[in-house]
This record gives sequence, structure tokens and C-alpha cells, in this order.
Amino acid sequence: MADLVRLEGIRVVFQSRAGLLRTVPVTAVDGVSLSIAPGETLALLGESGSGKTTLGRVSLRLLRPTAGRVLFDGQDITDRGDGGLKPFRRQAQGIFQDPFSSLDPYMNIHQILEEPLIVHGIDRSQRPEIISWALEQVRLTPPEDYVAKYPHTLSGGQRQRVGIARALALRPRYVAADEPVSMVDASSRAEILCLLRELQERHGIAFLYITHDIATAR
Repeated sequence: MADLVRLEGIRVVFQSRAGLLRTVPVTAVDGVSLSIAPGETLALLGESGSGKTTLGRVSLRLLRPTAGRVLFDGQDITDRGDGGLKPFRRQAQGIFQDPFSSLDPYMNIHQILEEPLIVHGIDRSQRPEIISWALEQVRLTPPEDYVAKYPHTLSGGQRQRVGIARALALRPRYVAADEPVSMVDASSRAEILCLLRELQERHGIAFLYITHDIATAR
């Protein structure tokens, strides 16, 4: 089976300030290659500061690598600008570590889930159905009980489910999940991991699972 996501020789160097007028290069990722097939999960494990999140952001082209190539479905997207990346962004989404800061506290759940649909030009008449579908996929049911709520009224596990629903709304083929259960309680952790597995089996999603925890990766 052909790779869906392929990173070749990725190197990322940041410039860190070392004084008022001087910066020094800091290498976050150096010479990393990986590939993920459709419907496959690849676990990326490492300690804090090892460059896992940076590599995940490169795979979503939220960062452009200093060197190396990013390929999606056989196409090189390394140097594409924002306009050229829009079709890719509809097929590749992220689930972020912090369910508190990754959701806008001034938007209700309907608005949070509608935002990516607006950005990608989904017809207004189709949005309510898609939002209800996404909430049902993550077991926040019935959807009408959640759409008017704000993030601060939900538990940490429920907020993370909203983050997953937002990623699912565009029916992506690839999801980079960056420590998706590290900031939820133990009871929610197992539920969310099982949910991610079910979603993968149901929709054939390729996952990059980023974590420092070998047990959750297993």
C-alpha cells in the first residue's frame, strides 16, 4: 500500500535569542524520516523537548522544515504556500494536547465546530448536519445538548472530545494527535484512546500518535 504521509530527512532549526542583538541556531529535529499508510497508526515517542511536537507540526505543514521533504498522497507539499495547502488542510487535521487552550472560550461548541467548515467553504445548509454528525462520532449525544455550551462548562474529557470532533468535521484522511490524553483524567484517558481506535477503524484514518507515554502508545 502506498504511503499517505511521508517525511524525508526532516530538519528544523530555530533561531533563539542569545542577547540583545545576537541569535543562535537551535536544532529541534535533525534528519528524521517516517511514513504512514492509510488507516495506520505510527506512534512517535520521546521525552519532553525531543522535537516530537515540532515533527507533528511539520507533518501538518504548520511549520516548513529547514531541510527535507513533506509528501502527502505522493505529492510534495514542502514549499507550497497557504493557497496551495488548502486542499491538503481539508484532509489533514490535528488534535492538540491541551483541551483548555485549544478551544476558544468565547465561542460555543456549535461555533467551534462550524469554524473549519466556514474556512473550507462548506455550504451553510449542510453545516448543522455535519456538526451533529461529528458530535455523535465522539459520543457527545444528543448533539443538541452540547451545541450551545461553552468550553468552560465541560469536563476536560468532554473538551478533548470536542477537539476530536473539530478534527473529524472535515472527514480527514490523516490526523496528528499530539499527547491527546496527557491532560485528561485517568477515567477519560482509556475512553478517548478507545474512541480514537474506533474512529480509525470506522473511517480509515491514518494517525501520527505523539506521546511520551509508552503505555498509552501500546
